[in-house]
Amino acid sequence: MWRRVMAVCLVVFVVFSAALPAAAQDEGYIYGKVTLRSGRVYQGPLRWDDEETFWTDLFNSTKEDDVFETYLEDADGYRELRRELRDRGRERRSGWRRGFNVSFGTTHSFKCFFGDIARMDLRGSESIRLYMKNGEMIRLSGGSNDVGTTIRILDAELDEVDIKWRRIDTIEFMDTPKKLDDVFGAPLYGTVETDAGTFKGFIQWDNEECIGSDVLDGDGEDGDMKIRFKNIKSIEKYRRGSRVVLHSGREFYLTGSNDVNSENRGVVVKDMQLGQVKIGWRDFKKVTFEKAANAGPAYKAFSETKALYGVVLTDDDEKLEGRIFYDLDEVWDMEMLDGQDGDMEYLIPFRQISRIVPDGRWGAEVVLVNGKKLVLEESRDVDDDNAGIVVQQGKKLHYVAWRTVKQIDFSNR
Repeated sequence: MWRRVMAVCLVVFVVFSAALPAAAQDEGYIYGKVTLRSGRVYQGPLRWDDEETFWTDLFNSTKEDDVFETYLEDADGYRELRRELRDRGRERRSGWRRGFNVSFGTTHSFKCFFGDIARMDLRGSESIRLYMKNGEMIRLSGGSNDVGTTIRILDAELDEVDIKWRRIDTIEFMDTPKKLDDVFGAPLYGTVETDAGTFKGFIQWDNEECIGSDVLDGDGEDGDMKIRFKNIKSIEKYRRGSRVVLHSGREFYLTGSNDVNSENRGVVVKDMQLGQVKIGWRDFKKVTFEKAANAGPAYKAFSETKALYGVVLTDDDEKLEGRIFYDLDEVWDMEMLDGQDGDMEYLIPFRQISRIVPDGRWGAEVVLVNGKKLVLEESRDVDDDNAGIVVQQGKKLHYVAWRTVKQIDFSNR
């Protein structure tokens, strides 16, 4: 039923604007200073192993702290609200009540643009103290291969230096120079055709490769092939693999690798105004690459982090305005809301969301600040697994269960 509703509500042809804030050629590359536990310092463009390279790439981890203990324990009604939520959670688990999911003991993922991070202090093999641009700190631990990985640095005097995570004390992110002496590679950029429309922007292939020097693997008619993305004009899903066309006009049919078949982990299109959309192989049709004008938005294009603020309208038309704690988890406008439309997964910064309207148990309509509307599902951010909303007015707390939320309007305060 929900799928049929979405088919009616969604526009079948979508084009994401590739317009970017003014930036020089190289300002879109991640850049910073890495201080080791030994005291030695390296500075230059950074890459997270063989993956994240640009400010619009996402850093993924898991939150260590309980939102309540971090931000709300001094508020009026804190203890009463905690007790209420624990009682509701027990009722849910025992089957007495549906439509509620308590957050205590639940793992909460964390995602943000690299461009929203000011500094990381590394503590042990997995723990991180992440500082946002507003000076606030979030405690993180593990949760993805972004943590515990090798950090690659293009040092001006030493060329590339690969540093093990455990040797690093602090990573400080900085404005990237307008022109760099050396970069890891030109960004992948182009147009992705899908069953739901067309998406244009910076591209991450198989949820990993994002620069021209990265390699596409596959089995060709004459044997195993490795093709640099900078030489590829287009990749089209075809039979059990892909038809790959080079800029020279040569064509190859490749199979046998998750780069070119149904095991592909997703074709990501990155857009600062939207976030990211990961297109699954089922919906993917074809990508055509072209040269990007630059490496994407600069570090300074990512605004200082702000607390979520807005108005929550309940199903009995009560209006609650104040600071918002979404899903008892997301607190800041640089955090991401996630949801799916078919085989496509959206990750949207809350700062780009104007309104959320729950629609039954399965999903919600999400309205962006640019007016675009998406109907998303299959995520606790948008379905009835959502743990609910807390609105803080001064020191007073109000809890709104997800099933009673009629509409949430966010404002930039």
